Amino acid sequence: MEAKEKSLVVRWPDESSRLWRAEFSLDPSEPLISEITAGNKKVITGAVPLYWCESGKRRGGWDNFFDAPATHPDGMRRSMGRFKLASVKARTMGDRVEVAFSGLRLGVFRGAVAYIFYPGSRLIQQEAAVSTREPDTAYFYDAGLQMLIPSERTPGLFSMAAQATYYDTSGELRAEASDYERKAVAARYRTIAASTPAGSVAVFPPPHQYFSARDVTTNLRYVWHAAWGGKVAIGIRQTADDNSPYNPGINAPPGTQQRMSLFLLVSDGDAAAALRDSLRYTNRDRFPDLEGYQTLSAHWHWAYTMQALQHGPDWVPPFKPVLKAMGVKAAIDMDFHGDGHPRDLGETRLKELEAFFRACRAQSDSEFLLIPSEEANVYLGGHWALIFPHPVYWFMSRPEGTEFVSQDASYGPVYHIGSAADVLEMIRREGGLVYQTHPRTKGSAGYPDKILKTDYFRDPRYLGAGWKAMPSDLSSFRLGRRAFRVLDDLSNWGFRKRLLGEVDVFQIDSTHELYGHMNINYVRLARLPSYDNYGQILDAVAKGDYFVTTGEILLPKVSISGQGGEILVRAAARWTFPLQFAEVVWGDGSETTHKTFPLETTREFGSGIFEWKLDAPGWKWARLAIWDAAGNGAFVNPVWK
Repeated sequence: MEAKEKSLVVRWPDESSRLWRAEFSLDPSEPLISEITAGNKKVITGAVPLYWCESGKRRGGWDNFFDAPATHPDGMRRSMGRFKLASVKARTMGDRVEVAFSGLRLGVFRGAVAYIFYPGSRLIQQEAAVSTREPDTAYFYDAGLQMLIPSERTPGLFSMAAQATYYDTSGELRAEASDYERKAVAARYRTIAASTPAGSVAVFPPPHQYFSARDVTTNLRYVWHAAWGGKVAIGIRQTADDNSPYNPGINAPPGTQQRMSLFLLVSDGDAAAALRDSLRYTNRDRFPDLEGYQTLSAHWHWAYTMQALQHGPDWVPPFKPVLKAMGVKAAIDMDFHGDGHPRDLGETRLKELEAFFRACRAQSDSEFLLIPSEEANVYLGGHWALIFPHPVYWFMSRPEGTEFVSQDASYGPVYHIGSAADVLEMIRREGGLVYQTHPRTKGSAGYPDKILKTDYFRDPRYLGAGWKAMPSDLSSFRLGRRAFRVLDDLSNWGFRKRLLGEVDVFQIDSTHELYGHMNINYVRLARLPSYDNYGQILDAVAKGDYFVTTGEILLPKVSISGQGGEILVRAAARWTFPLQFAEVVWGDGSETTHKTFPLETTREFGSGIFEWKLDAPGWKWARLAIWDAAGNGAFVNPVWK
């Protein structure tokens, strides 16, 4: 890094050791980015960061999902970022360099525009590092980069010959003309690219952290492009009003520094090459194969049974090819959640269950396993999932005088459930598993806290709770902190419970932006079980033989041990984005302690074995998580001393 009278220069090597150079202007009247070059090739010139923000008010607390700030009486406020350079600060983080330029005003937010450079990579992270003092703020943001490309001008005041390149929702590469207006595009992989006279640049958001929780995953045109007056701009976008009743947005507690990120991947090749290179960071939105593990995705509401009854036995549901293409080997479908007749006490219920089991068998093969389940939500409190290792027939009510178990000539044993005790007995007899879906939010607000003293929660067949990146808060690299707080509290209270990664969305098809809302459980099994033996994968889950990840970080082997007041952690890891830090979390039965280990010298697309030793007086349990520079992560559940 070199400071000059009117500029600041950063130099760094890419993955092939070629030297890149970024020059920033310190003259507030000039574009912030004077140029980004590879050798003598000026890939980007005269560029400025772009930001927009829609902010509103949260209701019901930071963890409340049933909220839509756009419907608040005060409405939403949309603002365009205004940047006027006031000061500059540079710092090193490991072997990375961050330069932050203060002077950004973005609606209720104030702060800086920052750029982070990663040695061994052409990846540059642009951030609006901002905060607000307003209470109860939720927001959505758009971001972009505008570049000066006068060679693309054609006759006319605004006319340009510029094009934007992206993959459409069918996966086809497309190049389309850019116009004066910002044009929103439904792109696969959340990425768009533009050519420059000496190369190209692709832009994309943090693949998971950018997306706040929704019940549906339709592609809302998350990227955009525009060109006019010799300038070309590309970027990312969100929408506060998606016509759904719940769209809580991103939390911004007062005083927290929100990191509104946009990743730039610069290239001296064409736009198609930049796009292809960018897809490596998410393995082309696929969960990679890992020897000795099977990928399991939980908590889907596809209404599959009722659709299968409508379409016939040969119908292939749209979710199957989508999940297979993403590397999902097994999925837990929770039917009859707003569909079917789960509370029926007669033949209708039994026929629908039989159809469910038959339909799951029909879609299961040597490469894909569909496991039937229900989010039953009766008697135990809050919302909870029930998964048996084999088909089980049961009614959700037990009229007075009805036997606990009856025999049906067609279906065999049928359970009649009228209480929490009945549920527990059925689970014990049939070897089922239960877990609290979306703990402390949605239909499980207040749970599992309200049921801690019950026999069924204390039973080992009550696995624990679901983990999902909900709510969203860009002041931390960590996702799903709500669920981690539940787990850490339970561990300190003496419960040996675990988190299971869950998705919790409804209908999907190949056009959806699904990956951004996904996580996956890597379950330790040598091979995928057949449908008749799918209980094997549940047995492994019950033993805790799995790790949870957003997909960019894999943890094939982790050991946590220790004697006395010392914890020893050893982890084998693989990753795509440069890593940010590892975190060992432990508790002594009353307090939770977080110990972070910086990983800011790791390079992109790496692997390695890490070892950490820490003093932890009185520790009773410990867990490990690793997070990368884009807020993606992987974790293992607690080990108890």
